[in-house]
Amino acid sequence: MNSGVLIYLITPLLSAVSQLILKKAADNPKFTGIRAYLNFPVIFAYGLFFGCMLLNVVALRTLDLTVASVLEASSYIYVMVLSFFFLREKISARRLIGNMVIIVGIVLTLTL
Repeated sequence: MNSGVLIYLITPLLSAVSQLILKKAADNPKFTGIRAYLNFPVIFAYGLFFGCMLLNVVALRTLDLTVASVLEASSYIYVMVLSFFFLREKISARRLIGNMVIIVGIVLTLTL
């Protein structure tokens, strides 16, 4: 497994964490007006997301675009798991089946 694959498996996780931080900050009632946009959690989350985008550009130097796009789909898995644990969202059978198909697609792409 080359470094590009590893980057493309980690950056969607960090991006999902960034989205989770933004969601928590948006739900915080003490952030109103301009503070809704200029507070540490929001700035940190956008910085994390920007870092992920830079790492993706680096990873694309070593990956085929078809492999990168399949690996990017791992973000759906991370979002489902993180939203279950941190936002207490339910995982429906349909969502679970969809994520299993994504996992199978990623494994097939990396092994074939």
